[in-house]
Amino acid sequence: MPDSLQNHIMIFEPRVVGHHLSWLRYVTEDFLNAGFRLTWAVDYRPKAKIQIQEQLSSLIQHVSVISVFDEANRFRGGSKIRAMGDCMRESRAREVFLNSLDEVASNCLRYACMGIYPPRVLRGRLSGVYLRPRFLYNLFLPFGNIIKTIGFRRLCRHGWFKYIYLLDEYLFKTPHSDFHDTTFYFLPDPWAGDFSHEKIAARKALEIPEDRFVFLSYGIGDRRKGLHLIVDAMENLSHESPFFLLCAGRITKNRKIIKRLEQLKGRGLAITLNRYVSDAEEELCFCASDAVILPYIKHFGSSGVLSRAAASGTMSIVSDEGLIAKRTRDHNLGLLFQSGNVKALKKSMEIAVNLPEDHKDQFRKSAFKYAGSCSRKAFTKALLLPYLAK
Repeated sequence: MPDSLQNHIMIFEPRVVGHHLSWLRYVTEDFLNAGFRLTWAVDYRPKAKIQIQEQLSSLIQHVSVISVFDEANRFRGGSKIRAMGDCMRESRAREVFLNSLDEVASNCLRYACMGIYPPRVLRGRLSGVYLRPRFLYNLFLPFGNIIKTIGFRRLCRHGWFKYIYLLDEYLFKTPHSDFHDTTFYFLPDPWAGDFSHEKIAARKALEIPEDRFVFLSYGIGDRRKGLHLIVDAMENLSHESPFFLLCAGRITKNRKIIKRLEQLKGRGLAITLNRYVSDAEEELCFCASDAVILPYIKHFGSSGVLSRAAASGTMSIVSDEGLIAKRTRDHNLGLLFQSGNVKALKKSMEIAVNLPEDHKDQFRKSAFKYAGSCSRKAFTKALLLPYLAK
């Protein structure tokens, strides 16, 4: 176990929406359990502070907290990277861990290409999860990737990074000879909780009909996530259709999509939880469903929704592009449809409804097998690997 006085980590997390607080919880729990001393550099303005205190109340007493914003509601020093450096100096931590390196990566890489580097206090102390390192997939196209590649190479050569984690197991296995000064680690996109609730009980708790085939749309309902495609696919169904949509998660301020969902609800074809969904409700949503739809449009990177679907043994219906499509195909997690194509999505939904039981069982077994590779236990082991190997 490390000496907590000498192994002080500052976790930099300026966001409170979506998955950000869940990840803050996971990383904090694992580092605390491993004996590290922690400081949070977070959004601690009044509204965000309430969210953090409500969702992470069991952890706050075990960490120090610094706000990344100043009294004028601006990032300290005028930018995220300067705020990070300022918080590092105040916390006197030995290193900083970013739950999302993407928060600062693009600007840092562009500036590094021109020879302009982050605050000196961060040199050799930057670790974190690179969620969407687009340039690593193609170092030269589009042109902007060349700039990022040069910047990243310079940061690596001059020893700015400590540990970089990738969520893409395929990219992780690709040789990175251009960046031999930096070591990459694979980190699974985790699920946590109890996803073994009985389907009937889960539906009763959520007031969902027991005799319908339930499709789950989970997460922030913006256009990029393709919620409108699901609504399009269900809009002309009769009220006698076996299709039923459970839409859980805060929907963007798109009045048109909200109105259309309300119309589906009025016809007995949907129910919406247009708000923050608690961990307990999240478990019920996945356990109540027959299929989880991920109709993401030009989505890059991983998805925790796919991990949760697998944990509940629920098949997925996924756009046929990117990492989550590759995982769905390689691990037999469900059906793929042409991205952005409403007719193809509706056809996949119809196939799912009429799928033979033995096919459903195959998807269920495959899902549970995949879930083991992205459990909290697997996440903890991967996260702590470089720290405990010292």
